[in-house]
Amino acid sequence: MFRREGEYWSIAFAGEAFRLKDVKGLRYLAHLLRHPGREFHVLDLAAAGAGGPRISPAREDELPQARLSGTGPILDEQAKAAYRARLRDLEEELAEATSWADPVRAAKARQERQFLTDELSAAVGLGGRDRAAGSPAERARVRITRAVKIALARIRAHSPALAGHLDATIHTGTFCSYTPDPRAPITWHT
Repeated sequence: MFRREGEYWSIAFAGEAFRLKDVKGLRYLAHLLRHPGREFHVLDLAAAGAGGPRISPAREDELPQARLSGTGPILDEQAKAAYRARLRDLEEELAEATSWADPVRAAKARQERQFLTDELSAAVGLGGRDRAAGSPAERARVRITRAVKIALARIRAHSPALAGHLDATIHTGTFCSYTPDPRAPITWHT
């Protein structure tokens, strides 16, 4: 049993029964348990966890492209070129400030150089590849994965057996699912 009763969930598995205070991760788990073997896009699962309308399983070919991609690179080519040009100017400014024994000007140049370097590092990954700004789907994937992990930790405190079962059968990512072993089917009362 995995049933919400007001602000608490009544959960029973393998002879162990307990109650947990409601958290979003439990709502996501309950939705997946209601639909074993079906995949749900994280945006649909987020809507279901928030008490939105009942949703149907999502398939990648049915989703708008916006759900699957980011919003583009963090910095475009023009911005990266401007940052790099300013870094070259700052190196010259720092050398000049150092040779003129101007510690205030040198400190300002170092501070701005560090800021620009940090910004470029955040925008460019390994091998100089652009990092994409987060899409709504990516943000939802991170939130749902975190919420499910928190819920599983709370379940583990009361029932290690159920937590082990869910660890093995709940899959999170852009698409989430509950896939129990077909040789030992479980019917959940939600």
